[in-house]
Amino acid sequence: MEKLRNQINEYCEKNSIFGMIRVTVRDEIRFEHSVGFADKENGVLFSKDSMFSLYSLSKPFCAIGLLKLKDKGLVDLDAHPSKYLPEAAGFDEAVTIRQILHHTSGLPDFAQNKEFAAQYAPGYAKFAREHLKILTGYPQYFAPGTDGKYINTNFIICALIIENVSNMKYADYMRKEIFEPLGMKNAIVDDKDMIIPKRVKAYMLLNDQFTLVSKCDDWLFGAGDIVATVDDVYCLNRAIKHRLILNEETWREALTHSPLNSKGMGCTVTSWHGKHRITHNGGHMGFRTLHIQLPEDDFDIIFLSNTGHGNARDDLSEMIYTAFYGKDNVLDAAVEMDTGYIK
Repeated sequence: MEKLRNQINEYCEKNSIFGMIRVTVRDEIRFEHSVGFADKENGVLFSKDSMFSLYSLSKPFCAIGLLKLKDKGLVDLDAHPSKYLPEAAGFDEAVTIRQILHHTSGLPDFAQNKEFAAQYAPGYAKFAREHLKILTGYPQYFAPGTDGKYINTNFIICALIIENVSNMKYADYMRKEIFEPLGMKNAIVDDKDMIIPKRVKAYMLLNDQFTLVSKCDDWLFGAGDIVATVDDVYCLNRAIKHRLILNEETWREALTHSPLNSKGMGCTVTSWHGKHRITHNGGHMGFRTLHIQLPEDDFDIIFLSNTGHGNARDDLSEMIYTAFYGKDNVLDAAVEMDTGYIK
């Protein structure tokens, strides 16, 4: 572990990476390390209470929130989203909520459609319904259920359905129905200009200098708006392992990837060094995040970084794998990383 610590320090110094890493095996923390600063200007180091913007690592929790309504008989996954969300009525009549959860809907995206983004930016959560209705008039990427494409629109729709069906604000529903039952003591659904204690600052490496940046709030409602600690993220491991909140059959569906891509419902399901892997990552302005779970070994990796550049997630997870399992020659398909919009 000391060798791994030194490797990580050297890598992070060379690549200007700040963040926290935790490796847990069978609920025992086997390795924990932090590099850099939660607040560089004031010399504030990371702590167990440091709050990171998860960006797309928020999606697994949103999926659990929607699937809980499915288990209550309040949402039919094979229905058109307009059954619960009138603003979605203009989307292809063949699209289903199940396809939306698997990223096989083919629907247009808010941020990835440059024409839409230019006209309707900023797309904060309060405009989500209005802008979703407008987006229905834009071309789809492909016919629903014929291909796969990872887009934020899918989970914005999920969050809006949660609001309509539960008759609660998304943030309130997630706190009451997901965060509290899972023991996520600090997690919160962010909103623009919200003051959150222990929130870490966000940095980009621009012109070889750490530069403070503002966390992005555009078009991430439900798709990337959770702020949480490393302990909170580990609750996702427990939820999957112990089949919490959802019933067994729903978990089986959620953790089975679509034949069209590697996406389960709010997760990516692939092989990694010959081992079954459940994962999701997040990345955008000032943050890169990663969660990897190897259920057969009860092995868990969490990486939360407040430097939103590069792809340390992949490099560091490979270092960690080698430290615990040794090197091998297994070649796996690369997981699509959520790189954000600034390289």
